[in-house]
Amino acid sequence: MTDGGRLAFFLAAALALSLAWARALWYFDERSPLVRRLLFWALGHLRTSAGRLKALLLSALYCALGGLAGALLALTFGLPFRALFGLEARQWSLAILGIVGEISLANLLVSVGTLLPGFSGGARFAEVEEIPWMKGMAELPRWAVPLLAALAAVVEELFFRGVVLGLLLMRFGLAPALAIAISALLFLLGQLIQVRTAFQALVVGSGSVAIGLVGGLLVAATGSVVLAVVAHASFVVFFLARGERARNQFGGPAREVVAR
Repeated sequence: MTDGGRLAFFLAAALALSLAWARALWYFDERSPLVRRLLFWALGHLRTSAGRLKALLLSALYCALGGLAGALLALTFGLPFRALFGLEARQWSLAILGIVGEISLANLLVSVGTLLPGFSGGARFAEVEEIPWMKGMAELPRWAVPLLAALAAVVEELFFRGVVLGLLLMRFGLAPALAIAISALLFLLGQLIQVRTAFQALVVGSGSVAIGLVGGLLVAATGSVVLAVVAHASFVVFFLARGERARNQFGGPAREVVAR
């Protein structure tokens, strides 16, 4: 197989795996008879609510499937794992820039988006909490929400910025700008599959673009996925905490997940 054919095969495999991974969450949430049977069985043995148990099960399945997809790609195309985690001490200073960059860019994109007709109004931010995985998080104990959200962020970074971007840079020799754009686009598509309204797509898409671009720059600059993982996990925890403060302030669904 030629280098171009190998690259095309890799891109097709990465796209198929990322979309299947994202779509699997919807299937397990709404269609899977296996998940329903597991829930009924577990409810007979555990003292907890069906909603909480389902959220825990779906979170575990999401992380497991992402890890499996990443491992499959990495082993098939020969990713050097050690190269993903090497980080010099002086490079840790970039972590703050990454965290601030992702949060600031997401806020900017949402702020610009809400200027469009039909997207204005702070009350629209309540729609974000209707995203299935967000509704599932609301069923969990407060202490577990940031932990599970951060864990999912770690798995996503290992797949998109670690395996996908790492292979594009190290195995296929793509220019950093193109490699970052491809990995960010795959991540964006996987996230948009999970939303149901245009406003949800605006908010989730803005965050995904920020995470994909800034995280990709961190990987390209350091040669390691570590700072991208730190920035993404911090991003998720920051906005979950912000949504919790909004709920406490308004006594209902969060009206603000990112800046108005």
